[in-house]
Amino acid sequence: MPDPSFPSIRFRGQLRPSQLQVRDVAEQQLAQGERQLHIVAPPGSGKTVLGLYLWAELIKRPALVLSPNSAIQSQWAARTDLFESNVPVSQIVSTDANEPKLLTSLTYQAVTLPRRGDDGLDHAAMSLWEDRLIEKGQAQDPAEAKVWIRDLKRHNRDYYDQRLSAYRKQVRDEAGLAGQSFEMLHQSCLRTWQKLREANVGLLILDECHHLVGHWGRVLSDAMASLDDAIVIGLTATPPDGDGKVPADFERYTQFLGPIDHDVPVPAVVRDGFLAPYQDLAYFVRPSEEELRFVAQADDHLSEILQLVCDKPFEETAQPASVHSSPVPPVAADEEDEPQEVPSLAHVGGTEAVYQEDDPFADLIPETTPPASPEVAPAEPVNVEPAAVESTTTDEAPRVKALIPWLLETLETRRHATSTFKTWASFHRRDPEFADAARVFLQVRKIKLPAEVPPVVIEVPLEEVPPIPVVIPVLDRYVRHALRRSPNAADRALAEKVISGLRMLGVQITETGCQACASPVGRVLAYSSEKAQALVPILTTEMAALGDTIRAVVVTDFEKTSATISDVEHLLSSEAGGAIAAFRVLVSDPKLDELDPVLVTGSSVLVDDDLAHRFETAAKQWLAEAGFEATLTFEEQVGFHVVSGSGRDWCPRVYVEMITELFQRGLTKCLVGTRGLLGEGWDANKINVLVDLTTVTTSMTVRQLRGRSFRLDPAVPEKLANNWDVVCLAPEFSKGLDDYARFIKKHQNIFGVTDDALIEKGVGHVHPALTDLRPELLEGSVRELNRNMLSRVALRHEIRDLWKIGTPYQGEPSHTLEMRVHQSEREAGGFPPFTDEKEPWSSDSLVQAVGEAIAQSMVALKLLKSPPEVIARPRAGGYVRVMLEDATAEDSRMFVTALHEALGPLNRPRYIIPRKLKFVRTTWLSRMLPHLLGQYLEKNEDRTVMVHAVPNVLAKNKESVEVYERYWNQYVSPGFPVFALRGEGESLLREALKKGMSPTGDFHEKEIFR
Repeated sequence: MPDPSFPSIRFRGQLRPSQLQVRDVAEQQLAQGERQLHIVAPPGSGKTVLGLYLWAELIKRPALVLSPNSAIQSQWAARTDLFESNVPVSQIVSTDANEPKLLTSLTYQAVTLPRRGDDGLDHAAMSLWEDRLIEKGQAQDPAEAKVWIRDLKRHNRDYYDQRLSAYRKQVRDEAGLAGQSFEMLHQSCLRTWQKLREANVGLLILDECHHLVGHWGRVLSDAMASLDDAIVIGLTATPPDGDGKVPADFERYTQFLGPIDHDVPVPAVVRDGFLAPYQDLAYFVRPSEEELRFVAQADDHLSEILQLVCDKPFEETAQPASVHSSPVPPVAADEEDEPQEVPSLAHVGGTEAVYQEDDPFADLIPETTPPASPEVAPAEPVNVEPAAVESTTTDEAPRVKALIPWLLETLETRRHATSTFKTWASFHRRDPEFADAARVFLQVRKIKLPAEVPPVVIEVPLEEVPPIPVVIPVLDRYVRHALRRSPNAADRALAEKVISGLRMLGVQITETGCQACASPVGRVLAYSSEKAQALVPILTTEMAALGDTIRAVVVTDFEKTSATISDVEHLLSSEAGGAIAAFRVLVSDPKLDELDPVLVTGSSVLVDDDLAHRFETAAKQWLAEAGFEATLTFEEQVGFHVVSGSGRDWCPRVYVEMITELFQRGLTKCLVGTRGLLGEGWDANKINVLVDLTTVTTSMTVRQLRGRSFRLDPAVPEKLANNWDVVCLAPEFSKGLDDYARFIKKHQNIFGVTDDALIEKGVGHVHPALTDLRPELLEGSVRELNRNMLSRVALRHEIRDLWKIGTPYQGEPSHTLEMRVHQSEREAGGFPPFTDEKEPWSSDSLVQAVGEAIAQSMVALKLLKSPPEVIARPRAGGYVRVMLEDATAEDSRMFVTALHEALGPLNRPRYIIPRKLKFVRTTWLSRMLPHLLGQYLEKNEDRTVMVHAVPNVLAKNKESVEVYERYWNQYVSPGFPVFALRGEGESLLREALKKGMSPTGDFHEKEIFR
């Protein structure tokens, strides 16, 4: 409830469309009694004004605003000049912790400062230090540990203070994780919280709230108890993810702020005209010859592993006659008729895959009636895999079968670890990743599957399936379910060989599953020397297009990159993939040297030798005008100068600000730096070229990095920034797409403009040939792709027009299906089976017709509210993009899923329906007569050319199937649906699959902003 004494404070301006959407969400949430509002909005979207508006006109309570630094703290106070009130601003706003007012703007540090040293804290820190010394064997008991610490204090006070400070922090952290952060605060902070309570603060606005995964978040979560019934608003451009975070801290963050209530897409702010438009581009390189030989070794490595597990002599794989163990009952399917999803192998066992074993008994349903007592049934002899044998024999114990016989037996018996399942459906549900990968593994090798095991249906030809996603789950289960649990020492030794070998491929098998680990091959591709060389064609082309207005930034992970993995030390120098390597390429190329590049990192400043004198003059002038004391020295190297500084003010904060200003002026036209320095908080609105050489893929860091180029430049109203990725590829090798996988992940949450004027999320907006599974047709197409990317550099005005800045938009993302339907030979010469159709189906017209049948069925069944317009647009590469016009996110997702099922491969559909074509057969007489007369004597016949699945959402009952039949007959083809899970329909389905009458194609479900 608003505070009755709250004065009238009104916003003098007008909220932007994206801000109005947030206001509407806030009104709805507050009306429902919600006390948390979690808003994500990009830089430049007006988060400060939005927060002030919610405070002044919606919530109307005394508020505390917290920011990560004093600059943002002051900004909140300053922006109140956009509001009017009958109360003087001096009585409303405060930036003083000792004098809270209706709006108090402070830094996080001002209310979360921990107490430093006191008797209680130091005692706990000392106890922890003593415990650590004893644990590590540095002391035998607490008395000896005390002597050790006392001696260190006497002889090395600096190190003693450093270690004591670290243990104090650990004590505070542990207290914070236990919910005791408030008790560990400095007295000044406790006084501030008391004053805020007395000021009746009822609203907490947390700016840049992604910083709250840690100490700040612990304190604020605990401090909420001192603010009665306060509303919490979290604002950020880059919501955090759990990677590398303390799980308890991330969970606390999620509970404190709640789920994201509204995410303002970057395209919305671009369309509103408050962020600069951009286009995402990629340049592809091949590894150097030496790097390529190393990458190729991974294939040899994989072959060696498979040879080890597949070529075991069969005479050593005999199974024991019987052993004693508790019997495991078979598992019945919950629903035998349940259709299965078409498996996607994009995520299976790859470098990002993580599989963790669940409780093997979680889904057990006994085949027979379970006993009334929960006691385990008495043991009796049964045949089981050697994995269950509890023998200590190491030489004479039977060996586990070789991989392929083991797979066949596992699939046939439907045995998963210690559980046996009654039906294939229940086995598949237990571990779909393994069930799919095992079948593909066998089918690729043309090994016949057991009788009751259905072949896997995927949307790419088996010969094109990358080996790694298939092999990893297969080897993981083989190691953990068989080799590692075998009583035979040779099997267990083989397990260790496989585990060790897979580490080379970036996969670690643990006790309960497999997960990604550092891959030497991945590191070689990520930091390939050829990536820095790509700067030459990229920046040369950008210079030709932009001339003197170019402002390019090259961002890397580090200044220098240590190999860290002994296997790649001979390939990666200390500078490989780092900022210095990129800088050397720039200053050594005659054309790029004209950019007068400057390198700036947390420890170094390097200046192009042509620029050194002008840089020294400009730097001295800037330092003097800003009132900083620093003396510069220049050490000449080949092609550049190393700049060093001395004096009380010379530090990264000062020289980064200085160099940024010189970059804005154009003294240098290219900066090279690290993401730590040129990431969050760094701002230069002149940037029009960003080259990303980093390996980061987390959504938060990627958003921060990309946000550098979106800022509007008042001097260039038509600004459009080009954001480049450089990707190293060797697609002919099993690990040769590791860097491409990083590229995919980096773009998975990025929107960008496409060639058909839509704003699309994911890598497809860079180029339609780039897909989530693998870059289609990439082998042999790299030159053409690079040529295409470079040609788009000069199309800034055309790309800007595609953004449709200033035009209305839908406001929320919707879903679309992009597909390339493969037509079979049996369709050649056929026409749509309608009397007035004279043209054969094209990809566009067929997809449009099937889409209409689905959409109209959904309307008839009240799944959609009104008849939508189905739009099918051709795209490059033979693709068609299909979507519903003006549909909600939920409706568009439902439609896209149904269309995908209807035009995709048959994979245990509940109902199937035929598609027929009309074929014209000439007769002897029709050939003899002129065409005008002969056409009337031609004979027409309808033939079934393809069998399609009835989408699941329309196959739930007989009524919905009949509705779909009606519209299928109207738009696509005559024919009636058949239940395909048993009986005659199942036979028809099997025959259709056998004759190749299951649809095939390339399908990509995508999210767009309109």
